[in-house]
Amino acid sequence: MDAVFALSQAIARAADPAQVYDLVLGEVVRSLGVEKASIMAYDAQSGMLRIAAARGMDEKVMQSAVVKVGEGISGRVFASHEPLLINDIQASETGPGRDRYRTRSLMSAPVTCFPMKVGEESLGVINVTDRNDGRPFTKEDLKLLTTLTNQAAAYMHILRLSEERAENEKLRQQLEIARQIQYRLLPIEPPSLEGLDVAGRLITAERVGGDYYDCFVTQAKRPSFVIADVSGHSIGAALIMAAFRSAIRAQRDAEYSPSMLVQRINSILYEDLYQSEQFITMAYMQYVGSRRMIQFTTAGHPAPLVWRAADKKFEDAGTEDPILGLEPLSVFHEKQMVVSSGDVILLYTDGIIEAGRRGGERFGRERLMECLRDAVVGNARQIADVVVESAQSFSDPDPLRDDATALVIKIL
Repeated sequence: MDAVFALSQAIARAADPAQVYDLVLGEVVRSLGVEKASIMAYDAQSGMLRIAAARGMDEKVMQSAVVKVGEGISGRVFASHEPLLINDIQASETGPGRDRYRTRSLMSAPVTCFPMKVGEESLGVINVTDRNDGRPFTKEDLKLLTTLTNQAAAYMHILRLSEERAENEKLRQQLEIARQIQYRLLPIEPPSLEGLDVAGRLITAERVGGDYYDCFVTQAKRPSFVIADVSGHSIGAALIMAAFRSAIRAQRDAEYSPSMLVQRINSILYEDLYQSEQFITMAYMQYVGSRRMIQFTTAGHPAPLVWRAADKKFEDAGTEDPILGLEPLSVFHEKQMVVSSGDVILLYTDGIIEAGRRGGERFGRERLMECLRDAVVGNARQIADVVVESAQSFSDPDPLRDDATALVIKIL
């Protein structure tokens, strides 16, 4: 009890893992009166046991000692969660290096904690040998060592949780920075265009995502609009989307038709998409004001919804072309459509129609059309907000499973 109390008092003042290991080992050496002791901690990255702290050991041995789980004394004890007392290490067939010990007796105990709802969590093992008085270890000594390792395990588990929390907080902060950067890559304000009312809205499923939309208005006679979706919604998807944005912005002033531009973007990004095993769907649309006409290409992307104000009905506007990254020389097509005042064009990502409730029910294209039919009386900003927020509300209380993006073009 004195040893356990002394250990708890000492560890409570520890500031880092190395100090905890040293304090634990110091109390083990003092309580058991040994010359040699070591803590071997489990390295999850390599799946090996490595010496984290030692007393009475050669420096070279400390640096080189690596044990596979299930092999040798330490590996067996770690894998079994059971302490081990060896009365004659010279006669034992377990583990190399038997000639390093002055006495024949050795003890090894697992550092194992039992967090609620988690089960056993093995953190490492503590080995002791070479008792100062030369006597062999007893079962009572093994009980004391096991008691001390159990005490140490609780503190080491708390320390590990503290480190994980700090790392998670650091990662959260970094992801929040990435999130802010990604949102700043979107149009800050809707473009001011004669004859058009335009607005977009994006909600990421996680901190960062793979959706993107943009408006290119440098060519006043033929403004262009793009919406795209990288497979997945992770950091990797966000990086690919940043590359996509750079590629398409580099081509925005070129005299490309929608199909030619999409083909150009595919050839630029194909190698990166192939290497990262990702794909991009996109829809690219140009508005020809002099002819009141839109021309567009959809590369594996959901077909834009076109609301006809005069007829009060929808038309599909897709070209059913392949996704980007499938083939380096894919051929893309385009369609044209005359539009009139009051018509509304909705470009969206599949995160909207795939928004789901518990039980598997999806928001779906039919609900999207109903939602859009009710919202077309508003301006583009109001329509985009209604579409995205309706999908988000549909999945509530669960979060969206995928990024949800809407880009609305209303003909004035």
